[in-house]
Amino acid sequence: MLMDRSWQFSSSLLVPALFIAGCLTNVPDPALGSTYACVDDSDCPGTQTCLQQVCEAVELPVVKIVNPEDEKPYTYTDGAAPHAEVLNLAATNLVLRELSESSEAVAGEGHLVVFVDEIEVALIDSGDLSGGVQVPIEIPDVPGVHRIRVQARLNDGTDYDNETARARNLVWVDDKRIHVALRSPWPGESFSLESQPVQATVAVLGDVSIGPPSTGLEHVHVHYGDSFPACLDDPLCVVGYVGIVPSNDDEFGPVFLPKSAAGMVTLTALIKNSDHTTYLDDMEEPVWSEIQILRTND
Repeated sequence: MLMDRSWQFSSSLLVPALFIAGCLTNVPDPALGSTYACVDDSDCPGTQTCLQQVCEAVELPVVKIVNPEDEKPYTYTDGAAPHAEVLNLAATNLVLRELSESSEAVAGEGHLVVFVDEIEVALIDSGDLSGGVQVPIEIPDVPGVHRIRVQARLNDGTDYDNETARARNLVWVDDKRIHVALRSPWPGESFSLESQPVQATVAVLGDVSIGPPSTGLEHVHVHYGDSFPACLDDPLCVVGYVGIVPSNDDEFGPVFLPKSAAGMVTLTALIKNSDHTTYLDDMEEPVWSEIQILRTND
């Protein structure tokens, strides 16, 4: 029986106080007539919202992928052409402005950028988003996970940084084998250089049940900066994982990113048996996949 399941572990992240000099203030008093610095919407006065660390008197974009639905499977055929798909998306609080018309950053205006496996495949800067927009895309006929992302962007090239300004869906190319993927972090996502806990979410395709180790089901180990599949032949590497997803809240912590130099780092999701030995599929192969994240001091 074919099953799709998604699991996650969340942790609270500590956000340092923000200090910005000049004309910005972090005192939310509309009577001051100032521009307010912010970390999130709660720092802004009234109904203002936080965009790029500045409070704006607009509602920020909300983007949604309507089709393909999350975790949709496509049948793998060896040697076949990519799977043609129509991406149907909707957005509110965003007025599309053609790049040829304006390259200014105007809150509430901009365009949408579509990515498949983090490769830009379409740009939408005209039309009416209220009724939805359809864009033809292609899903590579490669077994395993593929990622679709739609990002709202200001016309100066800056991404809207509110959570709802991007939509992310996973889809699968199904070759009837078991697959695992990190849903979050997302490939290319940025994290500071300091050690920190992060939210980790995984999705699986195939006849395997994922649950916390205490349930006796398979689970996922997350590795940081390890080389696979070579890691599987090194006992020290095998036990060097940085988190378990899903976890037993009282027994295992979240996924921890260690202190790091700047640069791209690999995160690997590896399915494990309930006793923490490596899970093998019907072909006696381990099941793993990897992404890269960015460590930066920006």
